[in-house]
Amino acid sequence: MNLVIKGFSWNFITQVYKVLFSSLTLVVLARLIDVSDFGIIGMATVFVLFFNTIQNIGFDSSIIYSKSFKENHLLSLFLLNIILGVFIYLGGYLLSPFLSYFYDNKEIESIFKVLVLTVLLSSFGIVSRGYLQKKLDFKRLAIVEIIAITISGVIAVFLAIKNYGYWSLIVQQLVTVGLTSLGFLLITFKSVFGHKFFSFKIIYEHLKFGYNVFIFNVLNFFAQQLDVLLIGKLLGEEQLGIYLLAFNLILKPISLLVQIFNKTIYPVLTKVKSSLIRDSYISFTYSFFFFLAPLIIFLVSISQILVPELLTNKWIETLPLLLIFGYQCVRMIIASPSGLLFLITGNPNKQWKYAIFISIPLRFIGVFLGYFFFKSALGIALGINLFATIEMFAGFYITFKLINLKIYNYLMYFKNYFFSLFLLITLLFIINTFISLVWFSFLMQLLTIIIFVFFNRNEIGINIKKVKEIL
Repeated sequence: MNLVIKGFSWNFITQVYKVLFSSLTLVVLARLIDVSDFGIIGMATVFVLFFNTIQNIGFDSSIIYSKSFKENHLLSLFLLNIILGVFIYLGGYLLSPFLSYFYDNKEIESIFKVLVLTVLLSSFGIVSRGYLQKKLDFKRLAIVEIIAITISGVIAVFLAIKNYGYWSLIVQQLVTVGLTSLGFLLITFKSVFGHKFFSFKIIYEHLKFGYNVFIFNVLNFFAQQLDVLLIGKLLGEEQLGIYLLAFNLILKPISLLVQIFNKTIYPVLTKVKSSLIRDSYISFTYSFFFFLAPLIIFLVSISQILVPELLTNKWIETLPLLLIFGYQCVRMIIASPSGLLFLITGNPNKQWKYAIFISIPLRFIGVFLGYFFFKSALGIALGINLFATIEMFAGFYITFKLINLKIYNYLMYFKNYFFSLFLLITLLFIINTFISLVWFSFLMQLLTIIIFVFFNRNEIGINIKKVKEIL
């Protein structure tokens, strides 16, 4: 179990670095690049994400879950992913004129033709990533990701300084995906190509699990990206640029941490006895929430005074969006891991059925009502979060049945800490409202969060011990 603890530590270090470095890079790029450029890239990227989604047919998840997995499975899965990557890339390239027509923007065609290369590049690393996660080799995963994000960030800033505009963001994505896939493949090269063995039977075996994950991922894509599509199509690139910057400043970094948390506990909980999954799940989730929630609250609070100073007033419309996305982050930490229970308990088919009948309809309602009533990116964000809160409780009701956990008992586990966080929010709100000097407000908020940590120092130690005991 020491391997698991080290793995979690490496994941944490990696994501903290990625969040800090990406945020710094984003701040620099936001000062150098126009609002509309961010929006144009967002229009193209949403379709690139779709092609990446259909390219990943769930083999990384099936490798982690499989009880009968052997190294000689890797080559068959790898070759199929490459073939799919080539065909999907070609399909995306041919469809690029239609995307330009959809958005009524001629620049989208050339942008998408380049960005869709990330689909082909990522196909080289999917199986290797799943294999390294299976082995809990998070150290080498971390090193590759840190190198890739650093190099791509430096290149993007250099290009932005040279006035390459949105091409800086395009190159950043290509370099990140390319170096990551190359690194994963080089690490696992002997394991993948050491067995000259191809079998359709192996592919079929993994597809039985993976296709359920694939269906869920495709459905989840439409649910998660509908807001970006609608804003880009109906509200234009400037509104989308503002929306995406707020998303990238707060929601994306936290989403990265949540993803890595889920990826870490997924292989861990698949190895836990069925009778212990419930307690392990609660303790993991609470500990993650305990450490991350006050950080989110603090970041959202200081963003209200720092964004106009650091990014200039051209990004002032992001401020209310940052508040909404801050709530979404806190909600996501509590709710997101519950979806893993479908996979951990061996019910991936229930995951995509849940998406069809509950998750996607509620998401669509939130997006369309937000647009209908407000005709703005902020209104769409409000609508999404209102109905996502409803979805959260529906998800609890369904997934918690799989581990015999009641919603009330789960939330009561957080009760005392919720009260502490409410006091923290109140104090930060008062400081933001009544102190106008930026530097003094920042210092007071920083002092407040330090005092909060000090008063919770005993529980910090307790939560660290709990995680170690579980691992």
